[in-house]
Amino acid sequence: MKQFHLVNDILHLLKQGEQSIESLRTLIDKPVSDPQIRRAIEAIRKMNIGIAIQEKTGRANKKTWSIINSEHNENTKILLQGVIPRVFTNRRTSTIEAIVGQSTDLIESSHFYETEAYENLDKKLEYILKAIKSQNKLQIVGLNGDATSAAKYVVHPIIVCPVKLIYHRGCFYVAAVEDHTQHVLTFQVEQLSINNCNESFRRTDLLPIVDKNLKTRFGISQNIDDDVYTIQLKFSSVTGEFVKKQFWHDDLPNPVQDGDNWLFTFECGINRELVGWLFQWMSNVKVLGPPKLVDLYNEQLDSMLKLRHHADNDPLEYTNRFAPKV
Repeated sequence: MKQFHLVNDILHLLKQGEQSIESLRTLIDKPVSDPQIRRAIEAIRKMNIGIAIQEKTGRANKKTWSIINSEHNENTKILLQGVIPRVFTNRRTSTIEAIVGQSTDLIESSHFYETEAYENLDKKLEYILKAIKSQNKLQIVGLNGDATSAAKYVVHPIIVCPVKLIYHRGCFYVAAVEDHTQHVLTFQVEQLSINNCNESFRRTDLLPIVDKNLKTRFGISQNIDDDVYTIQLKFSSVTGEFVKKQFWHDDLPNPVQDGDNWLFTFECGINRELVGWLFQWMSNVKVLGPPKLVDLYNEQLDSMLKLRHHADNDPLEYTNRFAPKV
């Protein structure tokens, strides 16, 4: 039986319901072997026709196949359209339409935190991604701004091993290992000026180091030191409920109710991102510990209160109390 006809027959049968090798062999009206059926199923998997095949393994390792609900597929495409960053929707329109279909008005993203203002971002992402995949080191020759409190570590130029890209709060970051000191550094892609470096590295050796370091951070910003602290926070009732549902990951300890309040306890380093996150909850959160975080939080609060006496036409000076000690 020709492959083309077999593929069409199996596709038709899978649309009717879940099938096994035995059921397909019975329902197909011409002699066909088990390897032929498997090759036809694999061919359907690779066809770009918007159909996804689900494979299940039952008793005695018996495999069955079915087509995932087409409405489910269509809804997945719609949801994907809503979360694709704007930097891609405006620069890779034809590619995205080929993957998730034409644009829709059924869902939209606020694109809060996202921007289109950065020049050459798409090219930088391609450049860095290529370096990660080919395991080539990069030379950072310039750093614009201080998005992750990493600037004190950087004396230009430096050589880094780019390990992974991270999409965080509407921006792309690269997590890298500094070639000489082995510091794990994160940089916003937009702030980098980079050159290729004709040296290679082993990504598999560095990935566990990067992942372990990132797990100690609140977000992706550089910690102020190498210590991990027990963070203790008290939230008001409504805010605590919101934070628990919206921000709390499954691998973190469950918050505990304390009367009408919520107590959150977790382990991580201290960085600018943590303190900035705390301030968004205004008077609905109190920092209970550790003492270093309490002091940093109160210092920042005091400096903000001093702005009440700051003349409107006086310039503001950039400060960062959370830069790592080097």
